[in-house]
Amino acid sequence: MLAKLLESGTVPGQRHEIAVTKEEFLIGRGADCDLRLGGSAISRHHCLLRIRPGEVTLADLGSANGTFVNDQRIRSQTTVNHGDVIGVGDQRFMLELHGSSGIDWGAESGANRDMPTFRGVKPAPFNPLPKTGGGQGGGAVDTPQKDKSHPPGEAGG
Repeated sequence: MLAKLLESGTVPGQRHEIAVTKEEFLIGRGADCDLRLGGSAISRHHCLLRIRPGEVTLADLGSANGTFVNDQRIRSQTTVNHGDVIGVGDQRFMLELHGSSGIDWGAESGANRDMPTFRGVKPAPFNPLPKTGGGQGGGAVDTPQKDKSHPPGEAGG
């Protein structure tokens, strides 16, 4: 699904189009936001627009001044539709949706159903202790060996 936020300009007929390029689109004044807005009424992480197959939702992220859909303040995640007006601070955006499922990532590159599934081989457990002779019966037993590469209390390397 292709999504855009249409911002009305100050000149009649002029508007900015903001492409929603990710499935989770963060709006706020923070440097890590996908849409950065200025103004004291905008929280650092104000709201999150989620595009999922068959559903688009908007969630307020605990902003001080609220997030609005069609002039109604939302308290939790809510479904939004084509043509809804999203209010963030003193800015308003009309949501424009095209397509039917998810972000338009281009042509699907589905897996070949005739290909066999490959599974990894579980490696043998690692045993860092060497086998040493000794002990009763003459068989090999695992006994810890003392590291003699450097004197006690000194770092080796």
